[in-house]
Amino acid sequence: MQTSTRTPGAATARTREFLDADAVLALADWVFRWADTRGWAGPDPYDGLTSLFGRLAVHPVLRQTLLQTVKRSPVDLRPVLGIRPLRTAAATGTAATACARVADSPLWHERAQRLGRLTAAEQMTGNYAGLWRYEFDVQTRWAYYPASVPNLVATTFCADGCLDSGTLGAEAAGSLGRALLEHLYNGAFFTYTPTSEVLVHNANLMGASLAARLAVSGLLPDGLCRSLRTVVGTAVELSLDGQRPDGSWPYGRGSRLGWVDGFHTGYVLLRLEQVASLLDLDVRESLERGTHYYLTHMFDGPVPRYFAGGRSRPDPNNDATAVRMAAWASEHGFVPADFASAVLAAVVDRYPGTGARTGGTSRRTPVLWASPRWSTAPLVDALTALHSALR
Repeated sequence: MQTSTRTPGAATARTREFLDADAVLALADWVFRWADTRGWAGPDPYDGLTSLFGRLAVHPVLRQTLLQTVKRSPVDLRPVLGIRPLRTAAATGTAATACARVADSPLWHERAQRLGRLTAAEQMTGNYAGLWRYEFDVQTRWAYYPASVPNLVATTFCADGCLDSGTLGAEAAGSLGRALLEHLYNGAFFTYTPTSEVLVHNANLMGASLAARLAVSGLLPDGLCRSLRTVVGTAVELSLDGQRPDGSWPYGRGSRLGWVDGFHTGYVLLRLEQVASLLDLDVRESLERGTHYYLTHMFDGPVPRYFAGGRSRPDPNNDATAVRMAAWASEHGFVPADFASAVLAAVVDRYPGTGARTGGTSRRTPVLWASPRWSTAPLVDALTALHSALR
């Protein structure tokens, strides 16, 4: 995807615009309404296995080939393959969190409540009661999990959205806490899915932060709270041990999981700080080394990189997470206050509708950038976080 060319003066002007908290919130409102009018339904990077040929792809190589072909095709194959727009609970959960952050506004409060209720309604019942799932089968290089099975990443984004919006009652929270321990904790760390034994650091720390959050929520019985607190320390320690000397975290433990990318590193840092804050754990040294690595290896100036030290590769989730992380880093004094605004200025016109809204270059947006889960919900989350940081 080509990016627009800007003069230094224009880029500086755009950065100055996004130093205004009200302007950032106005942009968040614009992006929210763009997604909301579509019912938070759209394409997803991993929706390829919902196609007419998905059931025929019974071998992992066939599944990954189909999924990646749909994801990476320069022409949208979804209409031809019978892939329909999806509304995912992970998208509405992420958006609910974003809205709750600015819920002192009646408009955003109503949005948080509405999306939180939508997300809560998708909490699983039956054998995996209390957890959440993706609405499509997923095949990665290391795992396969069907839509009928919960996963920790979806569960965390959904649970956060419900907790942030106040739409998760005590009974539902109890089901969630018990299911975390029964299905997504293996005695040493939190697993991506109930059947996985692979340590994935961002998922492990998401599980740890969610367990910690539930333990201090006041929604659970004392015994369940103590059980959740007990497992958090072990899980966090494993991921701290997995941090490399240079401060980075590989995606996971294993020879095929050693890559380092921007948005997963961002997840690790955010969740590590959250769990430490909730349970008063001392992770300062590890957090500072990780943040230094992230800021020095995941940006080319204000432009986010996808892989550590690599070239810029536009990706909606990675770019939105970079804005979110830059806002977080500025709040904690790791970067100057205008860095997050510069990052936003560098990526904002890639998202649907934003070029026209902000006065930038309006152009056709590739289909992946219209994904609620992978694009618009993370961007709204990043924008309300930046608004809060600026305010």
